[in-house]
This record gives sequence, C-alpha cells and structure tokens, in this order.
Amino acid sequence: MSRKISKYRSEVIEKFINIESLMNAIISQHYFKKVIAPFVFELLYDVNCTFALKRNILQKIEPNFSKLETINRLNNIRNLFAHCNQEVFEGSKKPAPGETGKVLDPKDTKKELDFEKLYKEFTKEEGSVTQALGNLYMSLGGQMEK
Repeated sequence: MSRKISKYRSEVIEKFINIESLMNAIISQHYFKKVIAPFVFELLYDVNCTFALKRNILQKIEPNFSKLETINRLNNIRNLFAHCNQEVFEGSKKPAPGETGKVLDPKDTKKELDFEKLYKEFTKEEGSVTQALGNLYMSLGGQMEK
C-alpha cells in the first residue's frame, strides 16, 4: 500500500472521528441540554453503541437533517479505508520490490477500489457535513469553543 494511501487512510479516519464526536455531542445536548462526559464516554463510545444506532438517533432528533445520506456515504468510505487493504496480485509469480497489487471492492470483487477517488469524494463532502452538524449542535443550545 502506498504512503499516499496510508496518509489518506489516516486523514479519512481522523475526520470521521470528528464527525462522530459531533454526533455524540448532539445526542447528549438534545437529551440533557449539555454534553455530559460520562454519558458520551461510557455509553456513546461503548463498542456496542454503533454508528448506525447514533445515526438513527440523529434522525429522530432532526428528521429533516439534510446531510444524513451524506453521513452514511462518508461512513461507508471510512469503512473501506479502515478495513480494505489486502492487496492481491495476478498470477503466481512473486511481486517485484515496490510493486503494488489491487485492492478489490468487497461488494464486487471484479472491480478494484479507487482510493484516490474515494478520498476526493470524502474530502469534498466532509466540510459541509461537519458544518451542518455544528450548526445543529448550536441550534440545540450547544456552544462551540475555540
């Protein structure tokens, strides 16, 4: 896997952590009128409190939230970066030093994942999603600090 893809991977995962943190803040703000650290860290960060559950709660809090489908897509891209990196090589010969293989799309193994394209899609949408989540958080009475 190239260094560039590794850089993309870390950036996508870190930025998605920020998105999910904003979702956690929105959930706490909605139910408690403030962000309560034990609720966020002990419940919302629990391994069994999935992204899908948080997304569904967000949809109940704001049924008309315009970025919900985009958040789903960004999560799918995040999952591809986080879980798909097994390179495959054609033929039975040993790959040459520095040679890279293909990373297959888990939904269609006849296709190769295009991490460059996925990264560009993620970075194109991430800023507006983060902004919309921040706006929703503040509309619920939350405060942003610099």
